[in-house]
Amino acid sequence: MSDMKHLRKQLFVDSKVQGALVLRVVMYWVFCLITITIMLLCWRILTGPARLFYTHFDEMWFFYGPAFIASFLLLPLVVVDIIRLSNHFTGPVMRLRRSMRALARGERVEPVRFRDDDYWHDFAEEFNELLARVQGDNVQGDSSSAESEQEDEPAPVTAAAE
Repeated sequence: MSDMKHLRKQLFVDSKVQGALVLRVVMYWVFCLITITIMLLCWRILTGPARLFYTHFDEMWFFYGPAFIASFLLLPLVVVDIIRLSNHFTGPVMRLRRSMRALARGERVEPVRFRDDDYWHDFAEEFNELLARVQGDNVQGDSSSAESEQEDEPAPVTAAAE
């Protein structure tokens, strides 16, 4: 039951990064189909009998249309998979950003923990070391700040010292 609390509730975490990845996957798919179509068309023109240009498209659709449709049906699966994969690195970055913002506001921040299947666990460890140092310095700094302020103040000038 403890594993249930670690399940991702939101698939699209960072719309800018994940949207760019989805756009890139769709562009690769389109360019791949265009390239394959042009290559097949050139191959048919070079190796087949002489015929009108547009007749090649009808025959190509007849022979290769099912493959096009199959690739179109697989595209949503690829997009969802790339979103899930990207969630393993965008989620941790979002958690780190949230913790850094809270730390910058002066709030107490708990150490960052990533899910087992997330990337960049070493980044979380390094952040947690920095967090311990910053929050530890703040605790020590608060208790010794009065002492350091007294040491930093210039000594009062007396008439005898002149």
